[in-house]
Amino acid sequence: MDMDKEHQQSSIAHFYREEFVKHKLRLVSQKDFYSEKTFQELDAALDKIIAEMDHISRLDDFSELASHLLAKIDFITHLSVSPSGQNHRIH
Repeated sequence: MDMDKEHQQSSIAHFYREEFVKHKLRLVSQKDFYSEKTFQELDAALDKIIAEMDHISRLDDFSELASHLLAKIDFITHLSVSPSGQNHRIH
């Protein structure tokens, strides 16, 4: 893999990692709205995605996969419809 492609891949992975971190923070702020089991499962899934982002970003269909996962997580956290600056609080 040449350096430009590797740098681009790293930048894209970093962008998506940060997006998933934002959703994780939002989920934590909404913890009281979920059963403990549901929260733990969602939290574990986000932790796994975040931890494996460098590996996932090497997949051929990474952009499609990452967009799909973000849409699924956003359906739960509703982060995309919250006013700017309210990533940590929901009230």
